[in-house]
Amino acid sequence: MGRTTSILLALVAGLISGIALRVFIGHDTAVAGFLQPVGELWLNALRMTLVPLVFCLMTAGVASLADTAAGSGKQVGIAVAVFLTLLVAASVVGAGTAEALMTVWPVKPIDVALAAHSAAGTATPPNFVSVLVGLIPLNPVAAAAEAAMAPLIVFAAIFGIAISRLPSASRRLLVDFFKASADAMLIIVNWVLSAAPIGIFILTLEAAANVGVGLALGLVQYVLLLSTVLAVGLICATLIGLSSGRPTRFLRAALGPQALAASTQSSMACLPSLMQAAETLELPGPFVATIMPLAVTTFRFGNVFGGVAAGLIGAHLFGIHPGISLIVLAIAIGVLTNVGVLGLPGQAVLFAAYGPIFAALGTPIEALTLLIAVFTLPDILDTTCNVTADLAATVLIARLARLETERSPRMVKPADVDTNVSGT
Repeated sequence: MGRTTSILLALVAGLISGIALRVFIGHDTAVAGFLQPVGELWLNALRMTLVPLVFCLMTAGVASLADTAAGSGKQVGIAVAVFLTLLVAASVVGAGTAEALMTVWPVKPIDVALAAHSAAGTATPPNFVSVLVGLIPLNPVAAAAEAAMAPLIVFAAIFGIAISRLPSASRRLLVDFFKASADAMLIIVNWVLSAAPIGIFILTLEAAANVGVGLALGLVQYVLLLSTVLAVGLICATLIGLSSGRPTRFLRAALGPQALAASTQSSMACLPSLMQAAETLELPGPFVATIMPLAVTTFRFGNVFGGVAAGLIGAHLFGIHPGISLIVLAIAIGVLTNVGVLGLPGQAVLFAAYGPIFAALGTPIEALTLLIAVFTLPDILDTTCNVTADLAATVLIARLARLETERSPRMVKPADVDTNVSGT
């Protein structure tokens, strides 16, 4: 049985068992109280890995990306600029879509003791100035000890850029060190996630015993709202691709990668299909060989589009309402952490990409564990959105590279950029 299936079955079993305890025994059953420390133990093990994993991934990812952008010419520079612009736009539109949907279909909080401590801390939301000042940590070690994800990620990004400016031997040594450290942390994450069915069963049983059917209804709403947001993201990614000048051809070329994405839920597995789709669109081979792998590994449009939205919906589910300053902070964190999650398997991607966003919004990690359990449908849309945006962004970058060449007649035109890439 796959991990995703076993986690989903554990969630359903926990819901049924918790509701049954509530109906037949009553609120605050001794069984749920007895199991609570086991659930907390699993959650603590999950929390333990978040800070070191994200820091190592961010440092290595930013250093590698900065090094690549500095040494690969104007095309990669254009690509990085396009990726960052689209990721920021995706975060803003995703967050706005989630807020609009929750206005139409308000989220009813699940009144569980799990989130009481988090809800208490959001009574007076911080203002934008204090959030901005807090992005630069006085002591990065203290920020890590306190699990203050925002300043820690900013420090990791600055540290990664600094590493990219070192001599090659020192740069390779540090990048390899942080990559190896991240790999070691991933082994621990996989150990913890292998026990996810037990942890989620206990947490769900305890919550359902306190809340009853409201927990199940809240989870259904969580999935439907997030899936709707990601569907909007897929439409946005498609619209970017339609700007290629050959809309019909783009739609046909994207069908193969989209079908593979929906069946595998893996962007990396779609890379060969994306390369074929780029060939169908008559993009030059050397250009595609440079940009497409970079897009697949560093441009996760769907993750960013859905990340802040998932954090906001999860926060409302636990009775927390983040202010605009925290939402802006979460958008920045979502874009930065997107750089570091390349190639992560399964639930580790969700944990590493969404965890810092949830922390920035003040959303309890319990909301993230529940999302991991029910992420099957959103994951299909998320991955399909990712690969559609990868193809669309590659086409857009090719057009921009052609325009840059036309505006610079003295510059030698790159051999790998086709002047007829847009079909016009």
